[in-house]
Amino acid sequence: MDLKVWLTQRLAGKNVPLNLSPEQQDLHGLALGTAIEAHHAWCDKLELTLRGKNPEEYDPLVVGADHLCVLGKWLRSEGKALASLREYDELLELHKQFHECAGNILLAHKRGHFAEAIGLLRHDLVDLSGKVQFALVNLLDKVHDSKK
Repeated sequence: MDLKVWLTQRLAGKNVPLNLSPEQQDLHGLALGTAIEAHHAWCDKLELTLRGKNPEEYDPLVVGADHLCVLGKWLRSEGKALASLREYDELLELHKQFHECAGNILLAHKRGHFAEAIGLLRHDLVDLSGKVQFALVNLLDKVHDSKK
């Protein structure tokens, strides 16, 4: 299955399995499926936090930092081997925007601006999460195309 079709279906809420071997999803040490799932899960975690149903407390400054999560660490280590690709730069920038937005959601929530936090979450963060996920797929496609 084409990765973009799979991701489109997944973002639409369909539980479609990623039928790729670990070798096929490997992006210089980063597993595509794991990275995509982690970004998808952040939206759910923040939603639970805003509803007061998440036992974890998040520091907006930590969440807003794009270099502390698994993907951010990978982008600054093994992933740097792909820094010459336009797709890498796109992923780096979108990932930064995602974390800035997540941090802003938590700040708005802490300040009591619940409607603003929910709006940012349901619109901006979900949109950025999808863009990060597509950027990961584009980068993997580019790496696979270059090996042909």
